[in-house]
Amino acid sequence: MINLPTLKYFSDKKGFTLIEILVVAGIIGFMSTSIIVNFSRNRINLQESYGFLTSQIRIAQSDAVSSTKYNNYNPCGYGVHYIDSTHFALYAGPNATISNCQSINRNYSSLEDALLKSQTFQDARIQFKSPFQDIFFEPPDPKTYLNNDASLNQAPQAITIGVTGTTCPTDCKTIYIYPSGKIDVQ
Repeated sequence: MINLPTLKYFSDKKGFTLIEILVVAGIIGFMSTSIIVNFSRNRINLQESYGFLTSQIRIAQSDAVSSTKYNNYNPCGYGVHYIDSTHFALYAGPNATISNCQSINRNYSSLEDALLKSQTFQDARIQFKSPFQDIFFEPPDPKTYLNNDASLNQAPQAITIGVTGTTCPTDCKTIYIYPSGKIDVQ
């Protein structure tokens, strides 16, 4: 008869098995992932919101400078209009072929202007801290009208956004639109 060695569990030795280590590592990985995902969902991204607003203003400016057609006509220009603390709109001015663009009111008018799209911030916790006057970009020069005024000696239009329930300057960003057409973020 052949003697086979008997396998003996080493219960008297201290340590963890590979399965125990893998289970603990899996639990830690799952908890870490869920914490990171929840943290990123709850974080208010002010930078993303003011970047979105700035890009929408630049789109209106670019459409005006390039004389982009709207509904098969050339509008007198494109503008940005304040609606409420969380909404703003892009609009196209009246048809340049049937309107005298030199004498129109460049502030938004629902009777004369076409509302292109109403926009809101992706994060509902972001809001405008105060109303702002209409901004209108008119080709071909191009001219920038701040509250229907294109004079270059006026102060820039300030648009401040921030986290709801806070007071500025904490958690706020301000976008300045100058009469020269310059757009500056601070």
